[in-house]
Amino acid sequence: MKMKKGSGRPSAAAAKSDAEKQKREKAESVEELREELLDGGFGHESSAFEGGGDAADDSVVEEFISMFGAEGKTPLKAADWKVYVPSEIVNDPDSQGRLYGFVREETESIYVLTAPQFQDREHWIGFLAHEAKYGIPFMPWDGKVNVLGYCDHGELRMEAWYTGQRLTGENGGTDDPLKPIAPYEKVRIKTYDQVTDLFSRNTGLLESTEMLDERVVLAGCGSVGSFVGMELARSGVGSFVLIDTDTLEIHNICRHQCGFDDLGRYKVDAVKDKILNINPDAEVVTFRSEIQQVPESELMPLLGRDTLIFGAGDNRASSDYCCRLAARTDSSFVTSCCWSRAFAGEVFYWQSGHDLSCYSCALGGLIDDERPDSHDNYFGSEEEMESLSFEPGIAADIDFVTLIAVKLSLDLLNRDNENYTPRVIDYLKQYTWVCNTNSEKIGGARAGIFPNPLFITNNLKVNRDPNCPYCGDHR
Repeated sequence: MKMKKGSGRPSAAAAKSDAEKQKREKAESVEELREELLDGGFGHESSAFEGGGDAADDSVVEEFISMFGAEGKTPLKAADWKVYVPSEIVNDPDSQGRLYGFVREETESIYVLTAPQFQDREHWIGFLAHEAKYGIPFMPWDGKVNVLGYCDHGELRMEAWYTGQRLTGENGGTDDPLKPIAPYEKVRIKTYDQVTDLFSRNTGLLESTEMLDERVVLAGCGSVGSFVGMELARSGVGSFVLIDTDTLEIHNICRHQCGFDDLGRYKVDAVKDKILNINPDAEVVTFRSEIQQVPESELMPLLGRDTLIFGAGDNRASSDYCCRLAARTDSSFVTSCCWSRAFAGEVFYWQSGHDLSCYSCALGGLIDDERPDSHDNYFGSEEEMESLSFEPGIAADIDFVTLIAVKLSLDLLNRDNENYTPRVIDYLKQYTWVCNTNSEKIGGARAGIFPNPLFITNNLKVNRDPNCPYCGDHR
């Protein structure tokens, strides 16, 4: 620092420079705080406060309030409303027309969506004009917050608007014209890419580009099938085939991924909507049928090396049929079921090229050709039902067994991916028992064979018939 001769004090110019520097650093700190707040960070998690501690937090916040005031709903924000816009719209200068998605007034967020299932009046939230800022032909009405987008010198701008009364008159006039929430207040645009952002947290664990090319056939969309569908949709599987004859009833809800808003619907339709709610770009084909009744001319084109068939029906005969389909088409196969009261369950898988037994060779003695009217014979024997108050099991127990099957499914879906690290398939045998509890009060005498709760076997063996047309030596 330059000092005056003999004064021992900073010069006026130096003092002014220091003051400007402090002011600049304070402004930068406040701006950084604003950005952190807008992006969801605060306090110790904010880069603005690294090493600063609580006192630094309080000081900057107080300074921020003093500069920008404390009036309004969110005093610490420079711009309340945010609009999340797909990159395909932001990057296309010719985009125009209606905008669809969701408006969340409670969090002052607007989400623009392009998936087909949202392109209806219920999800209409605004309009994107090509050049003109005003004079647009129509907007949603009835007291809603909406978004108006326009092109300003080649750059996309957006504003949050409030529409008062319904448009009236022959020329579309209105007694209460469009009014912006704040006059000409632009909202923050946050660009996102649906596929990249949707599965960004899977990066390094599951590769989105690989998973999007995979297909899963769910033979059964009950408690097991709906859970598998949700988990694999979240893992990035891009295509599903849903097969089931049943409708969702009240007694299903405590174990199913769907709820009261889906009562009376076919399970395939309800699960389809849940999958699309996770990944709007997923391809979902449905059959309101048993898998044995689906015409092969429609099913076979959907099977192959990139397809996994999951047997989630309520009888072993359907799983046997699924395994045979897999063997015929070089698809992979997994099935999962629970025993009485879901005290335990089993998981079985098959894939080509590993000398594995098909389902019929392994468990053929347990297959019932007739589809049972209920889950009784599937989850427990008649003898067990005499000594137990029979229940299929709670969701937590069914899902624990099924989750092992989901992990196996991920391994099989990535069997040709050299960059994938298997989760469980190298540890588990082809046939696995998964125990929830070894309490005989819940599971009867069979529960006592397990050494402890949450036990998972890795030593069970099954037989293979060398003359079997599906898994034999000559295949």
